Amino acid sequence: MSKVLSEMIILPEDSKVGLFGGSFNPAHEWHYQVANEAYKSLGLDLVIWLVSPHNPLKDRNSLMPLSKRMESAKNTALSSNFIVTDIEKTINTQYSFDTVSIFQESYPTVKFIWIMGSDNAAQIEEWKNWKEFIKKIPMAIYPRATNPIIDVEKKLKKNAKKIGMENSKDLINTETPCFTFINGPMNDISSTRIRREM
Repeated sequence: MSKVLSEMIILPEDSKVGLFGGSFNPAHEWHYQVANEAYKSLGLDLVIWLVSPHNPLKDRNSLMPLSKRMESAKNTALSSNFIVTDIEKTINTQYSFDTVSIFQESYPTVKFIWIMGSDNAAQIEEWKNWKEFIKKIPMAIYPRATNPIIDVEKKLKKNAKKIGMENSKDLINTETPCFTFINGPMNDISSTRIRREM
């Protein structure tokens, strides 16, 4: 499987890459903002948008078709610093733990950071193998109004080291488990609201 991945997505050796997973149902300006702020503040070379076939914590019936979500992500991620992919469909993973494992096996010289909103971070204890997951990869978390970072910080600090935003470029070289917050404006836009207005 690692050979399949490395042939489909070419990553430079020794690069620093953010993995930005989500349903993107649909993708919108907040997703761009998260990816762009992460790219800048973490000193990354690339951000990969992982459009998931299905999030196990979400109702499958609420998902737009994968092709539509991919289209919305490509139309939103308008930067040469981003790659948009539905590679999880090809490598047959639905859990972030498995996806990250395959990425790390496929690109042994590349350093990865997991990028997510505070709404997803608030659910981390519901993820498959979540304690092993946070030991595998540093996490960068962007604030959302629905889940204040102070609540997320309390939860994560029991199991991971916090890196201050002023030192966020150090995150990728910090021993895991570790996390930081991405500094940026909060945005209450949501995919749910966009779907209602479509």
